[in-house]
Amino acid sequence: MSTNEILNQQVKELTLLLMYLTSWEENPFWETGLRGKTRQLPPELAAYTYRKCWKGYDFDVLNELTDEGLVDARGKNKSATFTDEGEERALDIARKFNINIPQT
Repeated sequence: MSTNEILNQQVKELTLLLMYLTSWEENPFWETGLRGKTRQLPPELAAYTYRKCWKGYDFDVLNELTDEGLVDARGKNKSATFTDEGEERALDIARKFNINIPQT
């Protein structure tokens, strides 16, 4: 590996870690209607959540992370969504740097 390839890999790892550290969980199965009333959709889906973060990072890096299947940052959305593999990889990187992330 060349020096540039190593540096690029480190930038991707640190970006993924920062994305995870600034992310939040959402439950897509809550719905807010036009009058502001919130209702829960089917109960079997209530436990499902996904992790999102803002796309305030270098777009070339986001595209590479998307191509690797770690996040979904496609489209014009202002947020990116983590894949299961991306979450695991981010937690591995956090352990590598001795960053303790409480499990929710």
